[in-house]
Amino acid sequence: MQESSSGTKTSTPHDSKDIAVSDVWLIARKSRILLIGSAIGLAIFATAADLYRGERFTATGEVQIQPGSASDLKESISSALTTGEFGTLDVVIESDSQVLQSDRLLTLVVRTLKLQDNPAFLGGREAIRTAWFGGKVIPLLHGDLSNPYVHEEILKTLRKHLTIARVPRTQMISISYSSPSPQLSANIVNTLESQFIENNFIAHYGTTQQVTKWLTGQIDDLRTIVQNSQDRMVDLQKKLGISALDPTHNQFIQEITSLEKGVADATEERVMADARYQILQSLPPDQIEDSPTALGTDGPIGLLANLRAQRAAAVAELSRLQQIYGPNHPQVKQLNAQSHALDLEISKQEERIINQAKDVSGIAATAENQAKGMRENKIQDLFGKRDDIVTYELLAQEYESNRHMYESILARLREAAVDAGLDAADISVVDLASLPATPSSLSPAAVGLIGLFFGAFGGMTVALLLEKMDTRLRDSEDIQDLLGLPSLSMIPQASWKTEPGGEPPESPELLRDPNSAFSEGFRVLRTSIQLSSTSRLSKVIAITSCQPSEGKSTVATNMAAALAQVGKKVVLVDTDMRRPSLAGRLGLADRRGLSEVLTGFYTLDEVTKTHKTLATLDLIPSGIRPPLPAELLGSEQMTEVLQQLRERYDYVILDSPPTLSVTDPTIIASKSDGVILVIRQGFCTRRMVLHVARVFRDLDVKIYGFVFNGVDASLPEYYGYHGYYSYEDKP
Repeated sequence: MQESSSGTKTSTPHDSKDIAVSDVWLIARKSRILLIGSAIGLAIFATAADLYRGERFTATGEVQIQPGSASDLKESISSALTTGEFGTLDVVIESDSQVLQSDRLLTLVVRTLKLQDNPAFLGGREAIRTAWFGGKVIPLLHGDLSNPYVHEEILKTLRKHLTIARVPRTQMISISYSSPSPQLSANIVNTLESQFIENNFIAHYGTTQQVTKWLTGQIDDLRTIVQNSQDRMVDLQKKLGISALDPTHNQFIQEITSLEKGVADATEERVMADARYQILQSLPPDQIEDSPTALGTDGPIGLLANLRAQRAAAVAELSRLQQIYGPNHPQVKQLNAQSHALDLEISKQEERIINQAKDVSGIAATAENQAKGMRENKIQDLFGKRDDIVTYELLAQEYESNRHMYESILARLREAAVDAGLDAADISVVDLASLPATPSSLSPAAVGLIGLFFGAFGGMTVALLLEKMDTRLRDSEDIQDLLGLPSLSMIPQASWKTEPGGEPPESPELLRDPNSAFSEGFRVLRTSIQLSSTSRLSKVIAITSCQPSEGKSTVATNMAAALAQVGKKVVLVDTDMRRPSLAGRLGLADRRGLSEVLTGFYTLDEVTKTHKTLATLDLIPSGIRPPLPAELLGSEQMTEVLQQLRERYDYVILDSPPTLSVTDPTIIASKSDGVILVIRQGFCTRRMVLHVARVFRDLDVKIYGFVFNGVDASLPEYYGYHGYYSYEDKP
């Protein structure tokens, strides 16, 4: 705040205008055309867009995910299976939701239903352009799916109207599709469900078949070993002529039995470890966690599944946020970094799992070789005794050990075959999509109402924004707060029409209709001048404004007339030598005036005219425009003229030029007793008014106050103002 010449304080230009809640209604009424226009415009646009798009039908189906249904059965098949970590329900459902939206699955739906040949699916589009400028036009209807542009556009259209969502607090996933055709919507949902279940079965069954194929080759080798052991045992049995012996009588035989069991167990472990390593090495990286449980699962597999689920969730969230905020938003960048970190961790975990399987296979092979070595050493020790009975017993034990190992691995093979169909049983269809009977889209009337509401809301937002940005002064209270000056009067807008062929309207304007609100505004100004403590003893008063066209000449003329109406001797002097208007406004034929007096061509009495209606109102025109008006107004002759006028009249009203246009007003103000600022509503900005006030303050010129001119009495904030004078008694 800064101190003004009148002892009041003025605000700095940086003071901002805050909008109170109570002002919102006033702004709404003032901007009613904007609000109504935006509301009706958006309502019409929304209704037209909805009519153009047409009705849409949504079909919905549901599938159920039961990740634990097969695992319990797997564990009951054989107690030899190792326990593993299965993904939680949230992880499994999130992963399956991503699968339902994958390019591979959606492409199968497109090919099955031949969507590229369906005009209803394409929405009437027949071709696409590869680029905005200079691109080729490629047929879309009956287009070639092998073309990447066609393939991408069709998948984009399919995803746009496809909704995949988990049903809260259940194990079900909801699949919905919206299109202009109810049959098309139902067909897409049902085909996607069937393709999803079939794809899930093929993925699990194909992986397990790789295990079965590898184990079958291992069993063929074991069958040969068992057959050879049996043949040698039978040959020796025939030679000895015995059918059965009791092996418990010999301590060596018991040791051999124990060693044979150790060899069988080690061989079985080695075969399973080799199988797991070979399968993990041959599988694609994204199927490692789907390796058959008959081969054993461990912590790293479960950790890999969890990492993939985390990445799927991060990618889904990234896709959602990127559509909303764009690629440069901090959250989008953070999710990109998180996704990249998860990719690196998944790669490391995949490599770790394969290396671990390789290490386990090597350890199992070493253990098998050690067991075989111990068995061979013991056998060589016994064979050295050349005892046929002992040899027979050894062959019998070898046969039993090989047969047990063969049967155990054969059981594992059968488990893998059964396991091929168990995982596919984890997914089932709960509801097929039925033909929707009614449109799911809103009616045009409802869309129009929504557009009306959002249009009004948007219009109000724009109105508030414009009000906040608008620094033009529209309220007298804002000016009082800004300058710390009193409002001397508010002059409403007024206009008078001249009848065709009639006489020109009388001037000053307040003489045309003494009972109008316009005339009353100048009577209020007269009272303020006469009773104000700052202007009561003043005689020479300069009237100025910030810019042209603010009505300063109108105010000066009518203020002088109002003072003359109460018997005061008043002289109105046009000091605007650059754009004089007093002579033309008052219809003076003799244009001699102030410039001729200051240059000595005429005396003051020769250029002074008396108003034809108001006898106490004299007029002095500006005269011929001089080459240097500022020098003439600042001369000693001007000071002498003002002194003569001060002695002759009660009030000397000086109509001076706008302050921001030329330097003349500051010269005139310095020679007067004080200044009245004329500020037109919505015309000057805050900075302009502050600059003018600062100029007069620096010159130590007294500012009596301001006249708020051109007030629109129809605005809400001035509702009822001057209303008394628009009231007429009716007979």
